[in-house]
Amino acid sequence: MRTRLSSRQQGFSSLTCLGYIAIVTLLVVGAQGVYVALKNHEPLEIAVAAYIARKPDAEWLVLKEGKVCLGEAAYKSRMGNVSEIFVPVRPVGESPGAPIHILLSTDDKAVVRALENLSHSGGTQRQKFVAASHQADKLFMQKDITGLARHEVFSDFLTRFRLSRLDMNLAEDFVILDDAAVPELAVSLAMIGGGLLIWFVMMGFMLRDAVWRWRRRRAFHRQQAGL
Repeated sequence: MRTRLSSRQQGFSSLTCLGYIAIVTLLVVGAQGVYVALKNHEPLEIAVAAYIARKPDAEWLVLKEGKVCLGEAAYKSRMGNVSEIFVPVRPVGESPGAPIHILLSTDDKAVVRALENLSHSGGTQRQKFVAASHQADKLFMQKDITGLARHEVFSDFLTRFRLSRLDMNLAEDFVILDDAAVPELAVSLAMIGGGLLIWFVMMGFMLRDAVWRWRRRRAFHRQQAGL
């Protein structure tokens, strides 16, 4: 005789699987965020050339003496629109052919518009040149860059894999820097708290389910004993 799991048991199993995924994600990401926040009390100010020469053990950075090269940028699109841009950051004076060690991840509206205008500037070479000249102030901007380097736990491995397959001449140890991001201790602690809360709730449901099963078995055995 075959038996089937009740809809209650099937639903509980599905929720349990999703719950464990949520718990692990919240705890791992939250713990990493707390670690980064406690480790980086203030941003490290460093020249881009010095950072490339020897990457320091710091995630919160202010990169100085650098330029962002929009003409070499890659981007992710969603529904036909640019959603995230990865802009190479080079030391001032470095040639475009040198390996790229730093990619600035940004969704800055001005930069997005500039890149969209460049990518949509079809037609003749002259038309492309005119479109690029209108964005000249953004193609090779020299500026100080503040951001948070993505740690391994935070890194989107699929994004890194796709970027590494592009013809961008990326260095093997290239870093993705999230533009204007800062360590957020409170958010990270809240994520850990959320993970623990889900765990406690799941334990409560599991305990209730175990009691329900025990009561059914006890009622069944009593019924069998009375026959």
